[in-house]
Formats: sequence, structure tokens, C-alpha cells
Amino acid sequence: MLPFANCRFIFFICRVNILESISRRIPFQVKVLIKKFFGLLSDDDSDEETVKSIQVLENIALGLMMTRRGHRQDETSYVQPHFHFKNNLIRFVSILNFIRFYLILIYNQNDNLSILLGNPFFHENSSDIMICYVIGGGITLFVFREYVLYVEDTRAYPVLCTLRDIKVSGFDSNMLKLTTKQCKWFRSTFHLLITIWIRWIYCVFICTPFALIILRIQNQAIVNSGPAMYISHFCWIVLESCTFIFIFGSFLNLAAHVTVSIPLYLCRLKSLIELLKRVRSKQFIDDSIIKGMNTDVISYMNEFDKNIVTIRYLFFFVFILVSFGADTAIFLGLSTKGHSKWVSNMLVIRGLLVLFIVGSIVYVGSATLDQLYVIHGLYVSIIAKASVKLEQKLKTLEILDRILSPYCGAKVGDAFRGEKLLAVYYVLENASTIMLLICNLQFISS
Repeated sequence: MLPFANCRFIFFICRVNILESISRRIPFQVKVLIKKFFGLLSDDDSDEETVKSIQVLENIALGLMMTRRGHRQDETSYVQPHFHFKNNLIRFVSILNFIRFYLILIYNQNDNLSILLGNPFFHENSSDIMICYVIGGGITLFVFREYVLYVEDTRAYPVLCTLRDIKVSGFDSNMLKLTTKQCKWFRSTFHLLITIWIRWIYCVFICTPFALIILRIQNQAIVNSGPAMYISHFCWIVLESCTFIFIFGSFLNLAAHVTVSIPLYLCRLKSLIELLKRVRSKQFIDDSIIKGMNTDVISYMNEFDKNIVTIRYLFFFVFILVSFGADTAIFLGLSTKGHSKWVSNMLVIRGLLVLFIVGSIVYVGSATLDQLYVIHGLYVSIIAKASVKLEQKLKTLEILDRILSPYCGAKVGDAFRGEKLLAVYYVLENASTIMLLICNLQFISS
């Protein structure tokens, strides 16, 4: 056993030496490009790149008209110039496209009207199903965008003010209420996530017109038609692209803001755990230490609950409706495979990608509940070790009850609380929904 362990150790040392020698031979400029491409940061890097990325994410949100004031959520009187006019224009174009697809669905057999309205599924066997999915998915995302604006108008999004503060003060541990260790981890994770999201959003913006063009090119009935069909489709592709970018891009931008904010609350929880561990390591714990500990715990719980109340119904919307839309996309992709492989593959990839992102957010967000159990255990051990009585004014028992209250943790509407078991249920329910849809399709076709 010992010679085997020595061989493994020697192999590990050799592998490290080889990687170090390769790393030395890579030019410095190449290393910088690699790090920049993958969104990696070291402790010596400045916050300038991250601050620029935050500004880019805010500019995207303002450009998509999904927010009135960007990250300046505490300035409730501010509204970006021409917001209402641009937002109403987006609504008009979106509703115009929904009405257009509804008319195509009703008068699907009328070729002249299909040419005039630029039917992208012209003479395809799955035309009715695909148009129903486009209308349902479009209206769902349109309503979601309107609800985001409604929440901002009524309660605002205080979590976005943190991004504004980072742009002004950088990653200051005191401002973010983090320990030095957690602040470093949050900084690197935040930069990685925001870089990935920005690139993906831009990719969607660029690829949308090309995807709509390819959708038509692979349809031989459209390709073999005359100039009237080409002109009609060209005009409608512009409006379709605008509608898709504004309603789906708004959804992606909100998902980006939520995703980059989750690590902050996880790091604050871990910072609180580090603080409680330091308190527990003290030989003497008096009344003042308990009061300070209670203040830190309550301060975090109040801020977390305030932000969750604001966005819990957005989570519910994504968890139920968007997930069902992704299930339906996979179902339609599998059911239309015989008609168009390109459309089929695009739908399946889109559905799986959405399910993966939502499932990942649910799983990572559920880690907050695990940390609350750790805090509760540390809190109990500190109280047991403390040399003070549990006086009523300290509210110790009330705080213990609140830490593990069923109302604490990341909420999905009023129905669920984010936990790892919920992520498992999410995967199983979506898998069963897809199987049920496919079984029903096979039953109908037989």
C-alpha cells in the first residue's frame, strides 16, 4: 500500500511540475486574454472590469425598457427619458405580433393572408401547434415583463442598489457586510457570472434575426414562393426580432440580476457563520457579546426577508410558467422531428437550457437554507456556553425560532421554500411532464 501511495504522490508532483512549466511558456498577454475570455479574476486585478460589466448590464436593462431607473432604485422620483413612449411602442409591436399570429392560426388555409402576414410555418404540418406555442410563450413573457415593471413601480428592487454601490465604492467588505475571505470569493464569482450572462444576452441579440431567417430558409414552401413572400417576411422578421429581443431579453436580464445577487446573500450567511464561530471560540461570553450577535443575525434576516418579499412572485412565475413553457418546447421539438430537424433541435435545446438554468438557480438558492441550519446550531452552542441568563430582553429564543421558521429562506411565491429537496422535485416533475406529453401524443397518433 505504501509503494502505491508513493507512486501516486510522485505522479502528482510530476503533473504539477508539467503544468507549471507549460504555464511559464504561455506569454503574459495570452494569459490575460484567456482570463478575460473566461471571466476569471485574481486578487491583484482591479475592480475596473467588473464595474464596467455592471454598467453594461444596467445599460442593457435600460435599453430593453424593463426598468425605469436601472440600479438607482432608491431614487423613486427618477424615470429614464422617454421611457413611457418607448415602453408603449414595445407593447404595441408585441401585441401587433400576437394578433398577427392569431390571424394566421384562424386563417391558416388562406395562402394570400399567410403571405401578407409572413407565416413562418407556411404549409408545414405542425403549423398550428407551433403557432399556438409562439402565441402562448410570447404572451407569457410579455405578462412577465409587465409584472416586473409593476413591481418596480410599487415596491422597487432594493437588491439592485447594491450593484450601484459596488460601482461607486468597489468591493468594500464593510459596505457589503462581508468578511475579507468571503468578499474575495464573492468578487471572483460575481465577475464570472456577470461576464457569462452578458455574453449570452448579446449572443441572443445577435443570433435572433439569423435564427428567424434560417427558420424560413429551411421551409421549401417559402423559398419557392415569389418576391411578395420575400418582402413580407423581411418586414415581419424586423418586428419579430424586436418583439423577441425585448420580451425574452428582459427575462434574461432579470435572470442575470437574480443570479449575480444570490452569491452575495450566500457570502453574507457564511460571513455570519464566521462571526459566530469567532464568538464561540471566546472563553468568556458576556451580555454585550450576545447583544451584538443578536443584532447581526436580525439585521441579516430583516434585509433578506425584505428582498425576498419583493421578488418571490417573480420566482413563482419562473418556477411554474416558464418551466412549463420549457417542457412544452421539448415536447414540440420531439413531436416535430419528422417535419423539420432544425426547428426540432432548436426547441429541444432551448427547453433543456431553460430547465437547466432554472434548476441551477433553485439548487444554488436552496443553499441559503442549509446555511441557516448551520447558524442555528452555532447559535445554540453559543447560548449554551454563555455565562448569562436567557433574559426576555435579549429575545434569544425568538431569534432561534425565526432562524428556522418555515417563513425563512428563499421563497417561491407563497407555495414553496427553496431547498435542495425542491430542486430534486423540480427535475422529477419536469421529466414526468415531458413523458406525459409524449405518451399523450403517441396515444393520439395511434
